[in-house]
Amino acid sequence: MIANNKRTLPLALAALGIVYGDIGSSPLYAIRESLSGLAIEQSNIFGVLSLIFWSLIVIVSIKYLIFILRVDNDGEGGILALLALFKKFDLQAYKTFFYISIFGTALLIGDGMLTPAISVISAIEGLQVISPSLSHLTIPITLIILFGLFLNQYHGSNKIGGLFGPILLIWFLVIGTLGAIHIIDNPSILQAINPYYAINFFVENGWKGYFLLGGVFLVLTGGEALYADLGHFGRIPIRLSWFAVVLPCLLLNYFGQGAHLLNNPNAIVNPFYSLSPDWFAYPLLILATLATIIASQAVITATFSLTKQAVLLNLYPKIPIIQTSGDEVGQIYVPHMNIILGIGTLLLVLIFRSSTALTHAYGIAVNLVMLSVTILIIYYCYKHLKWSLVAITIFGGMFFAIDLAFLGANFFKIHSGGWFPVLVALLFSIIMITWHQGIEYLRTFYYKDKGDFKEILDSLKLSKMTCMPDSLTIFVTDPFDTTGGSLLRYFKLNHMIPEHVLILSMITENQPYVEFDKRFELTNIDKNIIKLTLHNGFMQLVDVPDILDMANKAKIFSQELNFYQATYLVEFSNISPTRRRSTLHFYWQEKLFAYLMRNSELDVEFYRLPYGRSIAIGCYIEI
Repeated sequence: MIANNKRTLPLALAALGIVYGDIGSSPLYAIRESLSGLAIEQSNIFGVLSLIFWSLIVIVSIKYLIFILRVDNDGEGGILALLALFKKFDLQAYKTFFYISIFGTALLIGDGMLTPAISVISAIEGLQVISPSLSHLTIPITLIILFGLFLNQYHGSNKIGGLFGPILLIWFLVIGTLGAIHIIDNPSILQAINPYYAINFFVENGWKGYFLLGGVFLVLTGGEALYADLGHFGRIPIRLSWFAVVLPCLLLNYFGQGAHLLNNPNAIVNPFYSLSPDWFAYPLLILATLATIIASQAVITATFSLTKQAVLLNLYPKIPIIQTSGDEVGQIYVPHMNIILGIGTLLLVLIFRSSTALTHAYGIAVNLVMLSVTILIIYYCYKHLKWSLVAITIFGGMFFAIDLAFLGANFFKIHSGGWFPVLVALLFSIIMITWHQGIEYLRTFYYKDKGDFKEILDSLKLSKMTCMPDSLTIFVTDPFDTTGGSLLRYFKLNHMIPEHVLILSMITENQPYVEFDKRFELTNIDKNIIKLTLHNGFMQLVDVPDILDMANKAKIFSQELNFYQATYLVEFSNISPTRRRSTLHFYWQEKLFAYLMRNSELDVEFYRLPYGRSIAIGCYIEI
């Protein structure tokens, strides 16, 4: 999406609520965790602030906003969009980076559990500063808010989505103002911009200082959303929001917390809420809670969108995907993923019970995603943008080295919580890889052996078949099988054939959207048998009756067909593991693939076919 001048400001405002909600909640806990276990004195405060300043400048402002946003797949960003781009132009690169991309995708799903948990609990922890007698309510209130958030996902966020940007704008202005007030009280804190203090921090604190980089990295969490949300807003609005509002306000707040700690070291218990005057404490708590709910909603919505991409790219089993808005294609609800995220988020709160404990689980997932994207981008810039080796070495090498440095510090937290997102990512990776390998097996060893369509059709003509006059049957082929052989065998078993037959095949292209006039590929197989291949983008859900009606009105077919009286046939496969031959490496993978196929949504539901006029044809496959 390319924003025109009239839409730039509204899109930039919307980007505040969707793109920057996560990174905007980091001031609630990042400074506290970065100084964890250190003496609250000038050299340490200056060192941490210098690291925060240059991390935001180098990683977010330069790496993401300037470089990474330049690489897109027809306007869409994100790790799966990048993988699809490789599949379109460089099949060898697709195979090489496939598993990295799958693991990165799985890590983002884990991030969909962690962000709501740490964001909301860090906001509610303000009670411990504002009213210590109510601190015991932190966990119950957090659980109630999160439970309500996931419970209401089926409504969609389109009705209140317009409030996200304005509320986050108020949030950023408020935290920026609170920070500026304390900077004015102690302007010497601005000296921390000098990178000397960052270097000195490591000199004075040694390995302990290095491991605290994991705390500094928390100011970057949410930065990975910049790339994933590229298709929703475009480069200009995302950049405008960052440089005009988000970056200045974040820096003012971080430096304000530092200035306050110079004068009040005991405020390290919760330096964010300590910035607020007493009269503004509860309004700030309410505003922080709203901001973290919005940040959580943005991450949940992004996870739904990522799941949709994975399903349409045949990287995840077909599951129900519900459109919650008639106007915004990005407004979807995925019940399956909502349950997983909801249970995972609530368990995280119950297990870790504080934002401090959750920070140990938080950074590593985002760090690994950033490293994965860096590897893919470096290759793309070298291979397809034809960057010189000098440019790749300087910029790519610098970003890669920084990501590795942060990763080393974050791995220190594996035993104290970092294991959680890695475990979640491994589980989802196994599911996605098993599904992908299973489908490739079916394509290679089963569907290709169904026989030639023309030969089966000719055999039907020679046999005694009853023609059903004035009837139309639409056979929606399995997306992994475009032969249509099952349809003809079905007719042969029943000794009857409709007067008109439409064979509908789906092909998901390696681009987000396919224009309407390029979606239809028509082939006349016989006098009354037509094959229609529907080309879809990996961001496009398909409502088959609706798209066929539009095709009819656009006169795609040589004659007008009555789809309202048509019968739909769909194929579903029952998998039987046998231990004999398979591209799946282990028997447990065969069992898992059989389970996934058995629980995958039928095409009747997935393609919105009318229940009363749809028939499912089953087949059994041994693997």
